[in-house]
Amino acid sequence: LTLLDPSQLSTAALRALGPGPGRTMASKGMLPLPPADQVAVLYQLHLDADAMIAGTARATAATLPEKLLSGTLGDPTLDPRVLHFFGQIAADKPTVFDAIALNTTTADSTLAMLAAKGDARGVDQVAQNEQRLLRYPEIIAAMYMNRRARMSTIDRVVELAVRNGVRV
Repeated sequence: LTLLDPSQLSTAALRALGPGPGRTMASKGMLPLPPADQVAVLYQLHLDADAMIAGTARATAATLPEKLLSGTLGDPTLDPRVLHFFGQIAADKPTVFDAIALNTTTADSTLAMLAAKGDARGVDQVAQNEQRLLRYPEIIAAMYMNRRARMSTIDRVVELAVRNGVRV
């Protein structure tokens, strides 16, 4: 994961990421920022050179309310790297999982990660997007290796791949 381009961030987010005590406050989620800015700032700060700020930002991101995250992570203008980061740390929350899985800007590799760690319901959610499965067969492989996936779902997606000549 790499830092976001500063031109993609709002002035409030840039201020929070600037020098001074604002970085520490932002890593704790204590700055009044709109939700989209909040998740972008926490993403940026989890990559910070200061290990304490980075760890605090990661912990804060993992404890953000599910309602706030699911609404924010469904935004198709959100950077795919931010979606991947929150997929790693908060995908155990069903509505967050769904928001990331259904977001059109989510990277295929992020969907493969979700397919590998999701529960049966989550794997079924990922399996609905057949175009992505055919475009990025690693998602099917991740589903196949997930012990919590339903065999009926696995059979269906493997059969889809075979019918379309996609090697998994």
